[in-house]
Formats: sequence, C-alpha cells, structure tokens
Amino acid sequence: MTSIIPFLQLADLCVQKGIKDIIICPGSRNAALTVAFTSNKSLNCKSISDERSAGFIAVGQSISTNKPTVLICTSGTAALNFHPAVAEAYFQNIPLLVITADRPPEWINQHDGQTVFQENCYGKHVKKFFHWLPDQSEASISYAERTSNDAINLADSGPVHINIPIREPFYPENSNLEFSPWKNIQFAKIDHVIPKSEVDLFLQTVRNSKSKLLVVGQNLDKNLGEVAAIFASKYGFTLVGDSISNCEKGIKNQDVILKTIDSKSLESLKPDFLISIGSSLISKSLKLFLRNTKAENHWHIEDEEEIIDPFISITRKVVANPQIILNQLIEIDCSHDANNQWDTFEKEAERRIDNYFDQNSNYSEFQVVNELIKSIPTGSVLHLGNSMSVRYVNSIQKNIPLNTEIHCNRGTSGIEGTLSTAVGHAMQTDKAIYCLLGDVSFQYDKNALWNNYMPSNLKIIILNNGGGIIFQMIKGPKEQDSFNEFFRTQQNHKADLIAKEFGLTYISINKNEDIQKGLSKLNKSTKPTILEIFTDPEINELVYKTLFK
Repeated sequence: MTSIIPFLQLADLCVQKGIKDIIICPGSRNAALTVAFTSNKSLNCKSISDERSAGFIAVGQSISTNKPTVLICTSGTAALNFHPAVAEAYFQNIPLLVITADRPPEWINQHDGQTVFQENCYGKHVKKFFHWLPDQSEASISYAERTSNDAINLADSGPVHINIPIREPFYPENSNLEFSPWKNIQFAKIDHVIPKSEVDLFLQTVRNSKSKLLVVGQNLDKNLGEVAAIFASKYGFTLVGDSISNCEKGIKNQDVILKTIDSKSLESLKPDFLISIGSSLISKSLKLFLRNTKAENHWHIEDEEEIIDPFISITRKVVANPQIILNQLIEIDCSHDANNQWDTFEKEAERRIDNYFDQNSNYSEFQVVNELIKSIPTGSVLHLGNSMSVRYVNSIQKNIPLNTEIHCNRGTSGIEGTLSTAVGHAMQTDKAIYCLLGDVSFQYDKNALWNNYMPSNLKIIILNNGGGIIFQMIKGPKEQDSFNEFFRTQQNHKADLIAKEFGLTYISINKNEDIQKGLSKLNKSTKPTILEIFTDPEINELVYKTLFK
C-alpha cells in the first residue's frame, strides 16, 4: 500500500523553500500528490484540466513571482503534454518544478494503461531529472528527501523534473495526515569578484576599440536593463536591445536603421568590441548584421558554462551573473567616449516612423497595434505572440510607454502557450496584463480560458487577418500554389462565441473609425476582455513593408 506521508513531506518541503503556487492536472495516478498538496493550507493550488495549457499557465505564474511554480500530473501522455512549456522555461531560465506520477517499473511497456517512458522524458530541456524509487523503504524515503531538496534548489534557475512511481491503491484510507517534516537542505550560490587580470583585459580592450556595442537579448529583469544603460554610458558603448530586452534606454529602431541605410553607412556601424548579454533576439536584421560584421572582440557574459554563439563571432565567454559583472565595472574610476554614429541613424529612424504613421491612413493591423501600444497605461505588462505580433511591436518599440514589462515565449518561439502564459501571469498580479497575438495562435491556445480562475485584469487582443500572416510577409510561401491552405492556413473563425462561452467581454474593430473607441473600451474594462481586430492580409502586407522602403 502506498503511504501518503512522503507526499505530505514533499509538499511541506516546497513550503519550507518558499514555494507557494501549485498547478494540478486532474488524474488518478497522482491522487496522493493531489491530496498532499491541497491539504497544505500554505499552498495556493489550482486545478487546470488541459496539461499543455497548464504548463504555460505555470510558466506565466513563475514569470510574475520569480519563484518555481509546481506542475503536477498523472502518468502517461499527460506528462508529455507539459513538454512545450518545459522547453520554453528551459531556454528562458524560468523557475519550474515538474512532478509527474508514473507507473511502477514492472508495468512499463507491458500494455498497461496510461503508460509511456517517463524517465528523462524532457531530455535536455530540464536542468536535471530526478526519479524516486518505487518502494517506500526507509532508505528509499531518505533518497527521496535528498533528491527532492536538490531538485527544488535547482528549480530556482529553470525547469527540473521529479518522476514518482506510485503503486495502487492511490487514495488514503484515513484522515490522519500527521508527519515529521523533511530537513531543508540549504543551497548557496557565491558570485566571485572579477579577477584583476580580467579587469585589466577589459580596460585594455575598451581603450583599443573605437566602436563598442552592448547588445541585450531577451531579459526579464528591468534592473539589468538599467545597469546595462549606466555601464554603456560610462564606457562609451552603444546600447541596443529588442523590445523583449526590457531596456528602456538605448537604440530602439535597429530594424528600421539596418534595413534602410546604405552599405557604406552599415559598415560605419561595425563594432570593434561587442559585449552580449541576455538570450535570444527578435531582430533578424541585427543578428545578420552582427554575423556579417564579426567584431574583433566579442565577449558574452552569462552564468551558464555552455558556449552559445548566435552571431558566430564569440572570442571570450565570461561565466558570471551579467548584472554583478557590469556593476563591478561601473565602480571603476574611469570613463570613455562613445561613437555616436548609431545615435545619428536612430534620430533619422524616429523621424521616418513618425512620418510613416502621419502619412499612412490605410486601415491595417500595424496601424492599430501602434495605437494600442501608445494607449497602454504605464506600469502594464504586455505579452506578445510570436510571428508578426512581436515583430510589429519591435518595429515601433520607441512608442512603448515607460515601465511597461514585455514578455514573449522566445525560448522556443512557438505559437502555442502565449495566451496560457499571459493567463498564468495575470493570476499572480494586479497589474493590467495585455496579450497581443494572432488569430491562429489564439485558436491554438484557447483552452487557456478553460479554468475557474479567470483574472479580471486580462486583456486579450487578437489580430484576425484570416490566417498566419507571417507567411505573407516572407519571401517564398506566397509564390506557392499551396499557399493559402498549407502555409497561411486560411481560416474564418472569430472569437465572439468563445468570449460568450467563457464569460469574457467582447469588442471588435473593423475600420479606422472603430480604433479609438475600441481601445478606450478595452483599457477601461474591469472584466477579462477580448478585443478582436479584423483586417485584410493583403493591405497588412503592403502597409508594413512600406515602412522599410
């Protein structure tokens, strides 16, 4: 018989380590886990039926709290449905603890129900995999105590998986839930002071470099963006960051700059010294520019040891926390001038964007997105769908209000989970959560609305252009005979009945005259709301591409 005591101890250990939020997907094999976690009144447990959506809701909660959210499910394909969210968390280093119930080993691959190979089922997409032993001997429980401590400690920096084989019967037969708590094994991470030799090498490289560039990829910490700006100003670096870098200072119009200036001007921007921090970039133009120019010195600062080099130019990997390193360098008594060539092109790009919207009266989703961005109240949170939603915003990030927090699932850049991530984030904060995504992304993830905890601060904006418009924007798909059915995946679904089914307020925009009225209703709404924007894909393509001509 399976004792519930180790599961109660596991739930209590989570509390000891500061974890509060639990997402449980209903099932039978995980019944002991469900009873144990829901009986602990220090935990905030929510029941989400769709495992794929549940995974991204947990990711959204962890983004908000910066603490691991615990994901619990039954055995079989339920565990596999967490995989997209686990992968996203891995590539963004989002805290997450996945606990999957499993069949005992004697029933694996024996034609037993709800059984798959769950050991290491997330492969390289978790920081580490742990597996409880199937029996409950004293030695096995001691092993579970130690490995669970290790797992929860590691989950602070990315997804960790605990797989637990559970034998029948699953349900406790009495109400005695008394237990002795497991010990909380502490874990300390020490960040060292930069060695003098590294400081000397940095200062020498700065002195020998005329053009210096600091590129910030996806980053969830606004403090890092602020530190990066101070560092760049002190040492004469040009700071460049996408909208998802959450840097409020620096170059904002790199897409327009790099797509519109001539080759001679482009050559003048080539960096001698490149420092990169953060993860992925949205801007393909910036990635290609850095790959083609290949800085003589490219330092990448990250606290992971693996060498990651998207620009194919890295010359030095600094394994450290970027914020700590930059702060230490800021304290050094020296300063250096900047090459202001980027600033000149930035001002020209700003004028180009302003003139573009002033002179373009065609109704399009790019125009509506621009008005939406300008209307968002300061201090809001904006979740962006992949494909065109994030690219629209990245092209006009100069119009993003101050103190706006930007998120996008760029760890894997998939279309699934955007709405679920926003829903999870909205559950954990009183801030207004805006989720801008395309019609295909919305339809793919509409089960995010299938829960009993729909937050009133959620505002969903759907760009309904009748399919996947990014295939209209890039070269190649549109020229194929199979374009509409197999690339753009043309569809004619709307969200009005979905809003009605789940009790959300519904607003639509169909023409220029609707824009300000629709945005005003959205921003003033005190209930979860869907704003659906209907546009013509051909006009959308024409209007967007005009900006870069």
